[in-house]
Order: sequence, then C-alpha cells, then structure tokens
Amino acid sequence: MSPEISGLMAYPADPEEIGQTICRSLEGLNKHERFRQLNSWEESDVPGRFISTEVLKLIDGGTAFIADITRLNFNVVFEIGYAIGRKKRAILVRNDRILPDSDLIRSVGIFDTLGYKSYTDSTSLASFITSITDLAPLKFNETATSIRTPVYLILPQIKGDMETRLIARIKKGRLFYRSFDPEEHGRLSAQEAIENVALSHGVIIPLLPNHYTNAEVHNYRAAFVAGLTIGMQKLLLFLQSGEDPVPLDYRDLVRSFKFPDQIDEYVSEFAPALFESVQSVQPSVVTKPSTFLMQLTLGASSAENEFQELGSYYIETDEFRRASRSEVQVVLGRKGSGKTALFFQLRDRLRRDKSNVILDLKPEGFQLIKFKDQILDYLEKGTREHTITAFWEYLVLLEICHKLLQKDKSLHLRDHRLYKPYRNLESFYETDEYVSEGDFAERMLKLTQRIAQDFEAMRAGKADLRLSSEEITQFLYKHNVVALRSQIVHYLQQKESLWILFDNLDKGWPPHGIKPEDVLSLRCLLDAMTKLKLAFEREHIPTTGIIFIRNDVYENMVAAMPDRGKIAQAFVDWTDPALLLELLRRRFVCTGGVKGEPTFEDLWRQICVSHIQGEETGHYMLERTLMRPRSLIDFLRFCRSHAINLRHERIEVEDIEHGEEQYSNQLINDIGYEMQDVFPPAKDCLYEFIECPSELDMESMRSILLKISSDVAVQEKVLGLLLWYGVLGFRGTKGEPKYIYSVRYDMKRMRSLISKREDADIVYVINPAFWKGLEVRSH
Repeated sequence: MSPEISGLMAYPADPEEIGQTICRSLEGLNKHERFRQLNSWEESDVPGRFISTEVLKLIDGGTAFIADITRLNFNVVFEIGYAIGRKKRAILVRNDRILPDSDLIRSVGIFDTLGYKSYTDSTSLASFITSITDLAPLKFNETATSIRTPVYLILPQIKGDMETRLIARIKKGRLFYRSFDPEEHGRLSAQEAIENVALSHGVIIPLLPNHYTNAEVHNYRAAFVAGLTIGMQKLLLFLQSGEDPVPLDYRDLVRSFKFPDQIDEYVSEFAPALFESVQSVQPSVVTKPSTFLMQLTLGASSAENEFQELGSYYIETDEFRRASRSEVQVVLGRKGSGKTALFFQLRDRLRRDKSNVILDLKPEGFQLIKFKDQILDYLEKGTREHTITAFWEYLVLLEICHKLLQKDKSLHLRDHRLYKPYRNLESFYETDEYVSEGDFAERMLKLTQRIAQDFEAMRAGKADLRLSSEEITQFLYKHNVVALRSQIVHYLQQKESLWILFDNLDKGWPPHGIKPEDVLSLRCLLDAMTKLKLAFEREHIPTTGIIFIRNDVYENMVAAMPDRGKIAQAFVDWTDPALLLELLRRRFVCTGGVKGEPTFEDLWRQICVSHIQGEETGHYMLERTLMRPRSLIDFLRFCRSHAINLRHERIEVEDIEHGEEQYSNQLINDIGYEMQDVFPPAKDCLYEFIECPSELDMESMRSILLKISSDVAVQEKVLGLLLWYGVLGFRGTKGEPKYIYSVRYDMKRMRSLISKREDADIVYVINPAFWKGLEVRSH
C-alpha cells in the first residue's frame, strides 16, 4: 500500500479519453489517498472565480502533483514548474495510446529530463499511483542567491526587436544577468532551469506570439520557468506582445505591451524591486547604515582644496606612471578631469626621496597681465618670443635657487659638502631684493613689476622703441645668468634629480578669450624648460619639466606649433566609467565606518536608491558628467545635500531629480565659460538649445547655428566646439550616441565618422547632462 498522498491531478481536456481514464483510475485508489482532479482547460471557464489562484492553493496544500503531459498545455506546464518551486513532488505521466507531442517535448527539453511514467489504461495508471513510495521533492536551495548576477533571462532562438529592446534596457539598468539562449545552449533541462531560478532574485521572460517561429517551444519553456519563479517566490517580469499566448487563467502574471516604450516602463518598475531583494540578503557594509549618508564625506571636487587627503583615494593611472618616469613634458586634460590631482600626487610622491629637488609652481594668469600690457605690446613679434623665453628661463633659475636655499637651510650646516656651495648660492641670489622673499606668486608678481618699471624708464620719451637681444637681457636680468646657472649646476650635482612642475597657467587668463600672447607665453615656457633641461643634463643632472594645462587650450590654440609632434604628452581625460566609480568608492571608504573593502555596488546601495527611470542610478549620474571626476562629485554632492535636508537615510529619486537640475544649470554655466575662453563668439551659444528635442537632424542644427552667427566659418567653429566639449554627439550605426569621450577624445576621428554620413542621415544628440538645465525634450 502506498503512503497517504495528498495532491492534485492535472490533465488537458483534449482528448476526452485521457480524463475518463484518470477518473476510472482514481476510483480504485485507497481511501487514504486523497486527490483532487483538475481539468485545467475546462475549469478556466468557471464564472466569478480566478481559477489559477484556486489551483495554486490546492498545490500548496498537497504533497504531490501528478500531471499528464501526453499533450502539452500552457497551464499544466506552468503548474508543474510551480509545484517544483513549492517543493512538492512532481510526477509526470503519459498515455501511450494517444499520439504524444514527442517532438515538441524533445525540443522543449524539460520533461524528458524530469522523467515520466507511461500508462495505457486506468488500471495501469492506478497501479502506478498506488506503487508510489517516494514523495521527496527535487532538492534545491532557493536562499543561496547570486548577488553578482541576480537576474535570469529566458530568450527565444530568434531575437527580434522586442528582445533587442529588452536586453538594451536590462543592460542600461545594470541588471547583471545569466541567460538561457537556445542558440548557445540548445535545450533547457529541468535541472538547469531549477538551479538558475533558485540562484536568482528575479526572472525576466519575454513570450512570443503564437504565429512566431518556434513560439510553441519557447513559450512552454517560459511557462515552466515562470511557474518555478512564482513557486520559489522570486520576482517575475513576464512580457508578451498583444493578447496571446497566455490563457486568461494566468493573464494577471503577464505585462502586455503594444509599443516598445512600454518595455522600458516595465523594466523600470522591476529594477528597484530587484535591488531591494538583493539588498535584503546582504550584510551591511557600513557600521551605521541609518546615518552613513549624513556622515559621508565626498571631499572637495577641486584638487586644490583636497590635496592633503588626495593620496588616500588617488588612482594611479598609466598617465601618472608615465609622468613619474619622466616620459612626458605636457599633461593635458579638460577642466575637472584631474590634472591638478596628478600634479599634487606626483609632487608628494617625489618628495619622499629627500635627495630630489621639486619645484611645484602655480602662477596665476593675472601676474603676467602687467608684463604683457606694459612690455610685450611694444615689442616686435620676434623680439617678443625672445623676451618671454628669457623671462621664463630667468624666473625658473631664480626659483631653483630659492628652493635649494629653502630646502637645505638647516641641512647645509650639518653637511660639509653643502656648506660652501650653499653660502655662495645664497649671497648670489639675495642680490635681487625683489625676489628673495614671499611665496612664488608674490615673487613672480614682484619680478614682473620690476621688469615693467625698468622697461617703462627705458621707453620714456621714445614713441617707437626697438631693442636688441642684448638690451633686452640687460633690463630683464638683475643677475649674471651664466654665473647663476653655474652656481646652480654646482649645487645640484649633490642631488639626485631636479623636477619642475608647472600648473595653473590657464587659470586667470582673460575671461573673454585667450589671446595670441597667452599662447606665445605657453610656447616660450616650453622652450625655456627644454633649454634648461638640456643645459643641466649636459652636466649629468637628471632634469624633468612638466606643464599641466587644459587640453582644449592646447588643442585649439597650440595646434599650429610646428614641433608639437615632438612634445611628449599624457592625457588625463577619462574614458573608463569603472575607473570613475572606483574613484567614488575610494572616497566613500575614506569617510570611515566602512567594513572591509566593499565594492562600489555594495556601498552605493547604502547611499542611493538603485534605479531611476529604469537606469541604475550610479550610471545614470555618470552618463551626465561628461566623464569628468569633478562633475561627478558635484552632481552627487547636490543630490546628497537635498537628501540630508529632507532627512532621508539615502538619496531617493526626488533627491536625484532636484540635484540634477542644480548640477545641470551649473554645468551649462561652466562649459559656456570654457568655450568662451577659446572662442569668444561661442559665448551663450548653449542657450540656443533651450526647449529643443534631444535629437536634431542636420536642418535643425543649421537653424540653431544660424541664430548664433550668420558667418559660416563661425558656425563651423561653434559646431566643432560643441562636439569637442561633449555638449553634442551623434547617433552611431547601431543607434548608440557617440560623444567625444566615446572616441577617446580624438576630434579627427569624430569629424571623420560624421563626414561619412549624408546630411539626411546625421542625427545629432544633446548630451543628457544638459537636458534639465536647457529643458530639453527627451525622445
């Protein structure tokens, strides 16, 4: 006699003989064996009752579920999956007298791997049921879920627009997933489906309309996996286009759509619930989750205000390593990209070796204005270049003197090798009262004022002054430069190496555009640094000079230099989103109260809601920062400020929306000034895009450019700048937006890609960083 069996027997209605056979078989069962028959097809028509709920309740209350799979049926397949998910014994039977769906069962792959028992009549079926002794369900652990890939995705063999759109939205939402793809895996076994659903926090299944190729095979797989998902109480996103194939019984489980945009909405709803599920099983990575956001210290977005803490979270990139190996002369980067951070980190790293001599010079642009206005404007072009180069060389030599005297003020008293050279250098340097005291900015200002005053005295009463190189040297120098250089060389031979680092050359430049004299000043500094390097290295003194400057200035204003190709450059502009998120993670960890070394994702879930508009919030913010660290930190700071003001424990969607508006307006202002620096006619050009659609064809773009200027040359220059600064991008061949950072800041490549398209095919896209501030209408 079999043990007491409490269960449900499900079978399709067609053909009728199957139902009659099962009814006859049940008549002979022992009274201790309790079964409820269910004809899934017929009972779906019972009025006033949601049959699927009743069926699932019966399965929940039983210990076994017997299903006839002679002819497959969507409801029964779903219920088999549900029963297994609820850890009930699933027993499959098949009537050998009826022509079975053998090919279909074989293609689906699930049922032949689960196994089934054949019968021919009621007697054989009753005999089989009474012989059942093992009611142990299939074993699996639905609590050992995957945090790294929390989603399981079931795909059809042939992917159409729906699947392409769905996968794109899943990726955009950063919903990392495992998938079953018939193109790669062939058939889906029951064990594979059970294990993957058990590992998941959520399952996404697109159904195929009945008239699609392979729809039947895919939809039965989908029904089984959906049943498993509901049975294991996982999140399910069950999608279908139109009204089929799901029967009315289970229609409430399905999200139907008619337009692709609706897929975006459903994924947007699914994503936050999924991440809440993931977070619920993760141990907290911070000691005080409720107050972590308030305690969070993002630091200053500007390295000038953060240099003391910079070393604790700085990412040593290849550009940093090249600079530290003396392989570059110029470090280029956009405003807010991290040039100054590299400057401070390189300086501090080099300072660890006390035998190095490091000049970290940060002049302000205004200190050169008087020099330019009172001297350069009165000199011919050839004389100007000689004068500025001589000025920079003299200034750097004086700064080397000052650094050596300051660095070894106490050391020379204890080191007999340094004592005499130090005294000689000191007496020589202090003959110029204008440069012996104060910091570099003050000394530079005094020097420019003294030179301007001397030149004014020479020019008195002379309307047209022409000076020879020798005369320029006389009014420029207070020292014998040859003797000064000799003293420095003698002293530096006691040191390991000399490093000259220049930053802030572009800070304080005229607000209405960079002038040719500013570019000339940069070129002459490069020449002076090269001249000094060669002179010192002839005396076997390793010397490195590096200038840190905005690459828009360099590319747009210094591109005409005949020897620019010989200048070794390092670009600190960012192209890897993962590195920017790692920078944020390191800042979070520096706040304190963090356990171990959690990933960015683990920390981010403590700080911010997981999704906004279907996108993962970290990447939503990143997508709006032009790949600039400063912009990313500013955006997050605005959001955090709003959240704290409203006493939120984490940043919520409304905080992001409010923060984005503030950030976008600030960014429009900042980028406008940057564009104005290099091309004054571009002033306020961003405001011509107010209330525009986010995508513009060539005709619409020409209309906007015409409002900025009627001059075609100006229009071309402005369009180039809009692309260069990442304000505009264009649609790639696969429909993806391409911005300047998508092509590694290669403007030639950007222009080439655009030129390959006909005007009618070009679609310009406005960067989402500017949407809020310009009230752009997104597609």
